[in-house]
Amino acid sequence: MTSGRISRVQIAKLLELEEGFVVELEQHELIAPDREGFYDPGVMERVRVCWTMHHALGVNMPGLEVALNLLERLQGERRRTHELLARLRDELDR
Repeated sequence: MTSGRISRVQIAKLLELEEGFVVELEQHELIAPDREGFYDPGVMERVRVCWTMHHALGVNMPGLEVALNLLERLQGERRRTHELLARLRDELDR
């Protein structure tokens, strides 16, 4: 790793998958390295989810894009729901 960043090779090694799959995700713009070709370590979860959906469930690259967008929307809605519930709890506690 370089300054908290991770390379394509490291991603493949750590997740025990083919480096070519990471390249394919790049080509379909599902992940993007920085200008120097490195990734934020947070991309590991995205790659892992893609690998699981692609290999275990047979989801193709365009399907991965749709699924990832839906997952991100769901996570955003979940965050907003938790924030709303916290505000409601605060109001009820007053």
